[in-house]
Amino acid sequence: MSSAAVSEMSRLERLRHLHVLDTEAEPLFDSLARAAAAVAGTPIALVSLIDESRQWFKANVGLDGVSETPREVAFCALTMSHGGILEITDAAKDIRFSKNPLVTGDPHIRYYAGAPIVLDDGTPLGSLCVIDRVPRKLSSEQFDVLQKLAAAVVQALEQRSLLLARNEQMKTEADEARRQSEISAGLEKRLRDSEAFLDRTGRVAGVGGWEFNVATGELFWSDETCRIHDRPAGHKPTLDEALNYYSPEAQEAIRATWKKGMATGEGWDLELPLVTAKDRNIWVRAVGSTEFRDGHPYRLIGAFQDVTVRRRVVASLESSERRFRKLFQYSLGLICTHDLSGTLLSVNPAAATSLGYSMAELLGSSLDSLMPAARQADFQKYLARIQDRHVDSGLMELIAKDGTTRCWQYHNVLDVEDEDPYVLGHAQDVTEQHRYEKTLLEWSVHDPLTGAFNRRYLGKIERSLRDARAWSCIAIDLDHFKEINDTHGHQRGDEVLIEVVSFLNSCIGKDDIIVRMGGDEFIVIVKDTALLAGLLTTLETRSSNASIHLSLGSATSTDGEPLDSVIARADKGLYAKRAIVRKTARPEITPAEDEVAKRS
Repeated sequence: MSSAAVSEMSRLERLRHLHVLDTEAEPLFDSLARAAAAVAGTPIALVSLIDESRQWFKANVGLDGVSETPREVAFCALTMSHGGILEITDAAKDIRFSKNPLVTGDPHIRYYAGAPIVLDDGTPLGSLCVIDRVPRKLSSEQFDVLQKLAAAVVQALEQRSLLLARNEQMKTEADEARRQSEISAGLEKRLRDSEAFLDRTGRVAGVGGWEFNVATGELFWSDETCRIHDRPAGHKPTLDEALNYYSPEAQEAIRATWKKGMATGEGWDLELPLVTAKDRNIWVRAVGSTEFRDGHPYRLIGAFQDVTVRRRVVASLESSERRFRKLFQYSLGLICTHDLSGTLLSVNPAAATSLGYSMAELLGSSLDSLMPAARQADFQKYLARIQDRHVDSGLMELIAKDGTTRCWQYHNVLDVEDEDPYVLGHAQDVTEQHRYEKTLLEWSVHDPLTGAFNRRYLGKIERSLRDARAWSCIAIDLDHFKEINDTHGHQRGDEVLIEVVSFLNSCIGKDDIIVRMGGDEFIVIVKDTALLAGLLTTLETRSSNASIHLSLGSATSTDGEPLDSVIARADKGLYAKRAIVRKTARPEITPAEDEVAKRS
């Protein structure tokens, strides 16, 4: 086996030993990613860890809905082996990445800078990277901050691992203590039910500890126990102070329980009302046992937890099912449940109404049978995701009974508590919103006056031409257009602009694109360069016979040339011709000459 293979195996083992892969988002890592994005001024920042066949994001700013990508397309995989910050100022021009699907497709990466995440023992794990969709370059000061943030990620990972190890050690020690103290079978079971909480630290878990020295009368509270009592961390109460948080009846119960425990060795599990130092009324659970030395009790030790919320939940269990049924029945939201094959088990009236079916018609049918054929493969992917992650959100298209398409914005959760797991789905009918958003998107890339595309559409044009063969651009300017506005008014000027676009549409091919760049400036993107000469001739001939003439300039793209460069070359040709036109006097336009393009 090669040393490189051994090194990679060792790296993967070190990464997995951290127990961080596929964990939930954590505020510290999210904050570090947001700080990186803020420093770099980029819309995207990631804490990326490189596994055997993927890069997985511990923190993600700006790539909603994405948690990982294949390793073979990951920029961060190269950063990890680069040894320092890797900066790609324009990925579309970098031979290593120009054909990368993350560059050619979503999220359309153009700029990338990544600082490697390297543990103190030299093990590389991934990178803290910032990403933009436009070319750019960071300053040395920004690089310095990015490296420091990457070092902070390393510290956070190692501290997290250390904390997990300590928690595991505490769990082992607690198990040993329980065995040595011969806690009763009933208490042992209750403590096992609470073992899930031991994996979390004090404030997150809400579990504190306490200890009472029988000989000295000294009482110790953990920081979490202090917090539950609304006391500052490190507070050292006396026994009398601790008991005074309880009512006289509760104090008597505590003293009797302690006395019995010290006499028999029997543990206890009490739930009692308590009034904190800030006069909050809460319920607490105190679990404890007695430790003996030479046959005599010398220490009481136990755990302490605020169970106010749990008691409220338990107290409302009988009414919760009835409330859920009412919510299910009368909710305006769309609620349903389905099994892991997609078969509908229940549907509320709002969901049935959205699709125009009765609830009886929907029950027992499969959700994919209600989907367009093109979406049914996506449904299988949805089922796989929700089985893997137990939660999924997104947009689902369904065919209503009347044949129309309905769009549901859903957030579904897998319930595995029952013997037969099922998916609880909640959705909103966003059909009209979805249609409205599509309309707004359409309006955003069209010139409202002429109906031609506007400058915002250039980005999409450039993406569509990225893999195309040679194409051409015609730059168009209206001669003496200002005189039309000055002589006949802006309304007539608007009419001329509309007629110009109509004239251009009558000349160009079905695949060609007209863009109004602003004012009286237009460009035409000609997909087939073989048609360029003929189109120029047609435009020049028809324009020469019209009341307003067009100045034209053209350019044909070279391999990999950006769109703005081709437009600039076409503009240069236009201005060369325009200089000649400006030497010619412009006659006054008469109403009879209003047509912009007379057919020859």
